[in-house]
Amino acid sequence: MITDLNKILVEWAYRTNDGQPDVKSNAKLLTLESVLKDFGWTREARAELLSTLMETDIVKNKDSGNIYTVQKHNPNTQDLVKKDASDDEIAKVTKDKVDKEKDSKKSDDELGSSDKEFAKKNKSNQTKTKFSLPENVGVDTKYPKKYTKLLTRMLNTNVNVDDNTAELDYFIGEGGKGLGGSEANIGELMTLMSTTMRSEEANNFFNSIEEHLSKVKRDGQKTHVGEKWVKAAKENRKVTLRMFRDKYGNGYKLEEAAWDVREEVEAMGMNYDEKGFSTDVYFKVKDPEGSSNFAEISLKQSLSANLHNGTVRATFSGKYSLPDDVSDDKYSDNQVENNDSYYKQNQQNVQSFIKDVDFDESFDEIALKVANDMSIKTREAEAIAKNFKQMIQQSKEDLLSNPELEIDRDYIGNITQEGGKTKGGFTGARKAGLKPLVVLARVMSEYGDDGAEDFVEGQKKLNSDYNLRLAKHIGEKPEAKEAVLNTIKEKLPLKSVADGEEDIVLGETALTQKTLRLVFGTDDWNKIKENLIVDTSDEKNPTISYVGQVREKDVSIPISNLVIREDGIGYKGAHKFDMKLDSKFGKRIKSASAEIYGDQETLDAPIGGMKGREPVQ
Repeated sequence: MITDLNKILVEWAYRTNDGQPDVKSNAKLLTLESVLKDFGWTREARAELLSTLMETDIVKNKDSGNIYTVQKHNPNTQDLVKKDASDDEIAKVTKDKVDKEKDSKKSDDELGSSDKEFAKKNKSNQTKTKFSLPENVGVDTKYPKKYTKLLTRMLNTNVNVDDNTAELDYFIGEGGKGLGGSEANIGELMTLMSTTMRSEEANNFFNSIEEHLSKVKRDGQKTHVGEKWVKAAKENRKVTLRMFRDKYGNGYKLEEAAWDVREEVEAMGMNYDEKGFSTDVYFKVKDPEGSSNFAEISLKQSLSANLHNGTVRATFSGKYSLPDDVSDDKYSDNQVENNDSYYKQNQQNVQSFIKDVDFDESFDEIALKVANDMSIKTREAEAIAKNFKQMIQQSKEDLLSNPELEIDRDYIGNITQEGGKTKGGFTGARKAGLKPLVVLARVMSEYGDDGAEDFVEGQKKLNSDYNLRLAKHIGEKPEAKEAVLNTIKEKLPLKSVADGEEDIVLGETALTQKTLRLVFGTDDWNKIKENLIVDTSDEKNPTISYVGQVREKDVSIPISNLVIREDGIGYKGAHKFDMKLDSKFGKRIKSASAEIYGDQETLDAPIGGMKGREPVQ
């Protein structure tokens, strides 16, 4: 590694257009980063030096005593050494950092645990077949070499729940906490590595992994590197290279790649704080004119069918205050009032039913039918029917001893409830109080009680009316629509794509600004958002649709179904709020992607076989 400051400055000046290094020029800082890389500096060291050059205040850390530069002095943790430091003063701090780097070199191929430590830890989980990359793969990497080691460890580890091998920190060791599951990350890692490889090397890379997985399977073992992730990585690589060729033209060059780790991203010269919403991997690409560009990619296995699974309260909480007519809380209050009103006005019929009903085969059949209508789980339905019968038996006895007893929520709170008694034999919980009364009304309706039937149908209508009102409200109020769109931005980040922050790769499908223009006729997020409506023409199946012009034709494109439903009609008072991707929209994106990026780079092409369609060496 070359750390001679004079040599660095000379080379930096030589590579700039005007021969003048300038720390205030982002373009020239990128040139410096390239010089440092060629001189053998690690990613961490490059990031630290570039960060120093971009700051203006010199401070001293109160705990460590280290002196460095920052953009804004934090008096809680730092003592200010020099405000608005001059170039000479910053240069001195920079020189100190360079000198420090001479004494302390940290390799980018290190994980938090050594190979020896991991081998000892993984001894009982080591696969019978041992994996290592072919000699001609991963030699001159454009990504941190430690990821070759990480992938190798994962491929050599048999799944063991007790040892928590599903978590990434099992393989990384210290510093791996909070990085999530290994299976969720493996597709990203293989995509990152393979995308920087030429076809022959990439083919050898994937073939060696697939051959190993085949042997592991034959041995009756299993790793967290599944076949579906290998397939996804192949597809991701293919469409990513197609995107690069389309965007940068023939003869582009992949300079570096990084995972979603701040230090790695900043070591490439990019500001991590300006990353896209859901970016997973980053590439530094040099176009044919010699300019470096950053490409941010969000990787997904496929377009998720379930865009959002939540509740009305959670969907809008902190984002938008729903008015009373569509408020879940107000709905809940109305539900209780309806229940109390029914049992007060029909108390005589309710008491007569309980006193006269026979616990025969017909009773059991009706109780189970009602329970099945209220639950999709057989065991839960059986429990509802059983507990209801016990409740009626208890009520019969209580009415015999107290003919003036009223069957209402107060009484229900003092007898056996769904799920058993609470401490002290009483519960004031809303669900526990209302649910048995709803079961009772439904059973009475099945026995032909007109008042009970009206009540049951009224509660169902209360629910359906609320669902429709809320759907229409979302379509009419921009703030409500914005809150809903925010809930799906992670699984369908249309805004970040439209704004050019990142591209989305879903298997072999590319969701880019170009794709959006082909699907919607525009990549302007504000225009797309303005044309999103809530279509309630089918009252039971409202959808979020895009209505506008595409290629001079009027179109209506369903994007997502809105599924608003009470979680326990008549008694729970809380509504589920689910959004499911419309299958036709997914097909539109896939078709648009194929039209734009379909006839380009082929994964199996030999080196040089499709000149210009892969990055140059």
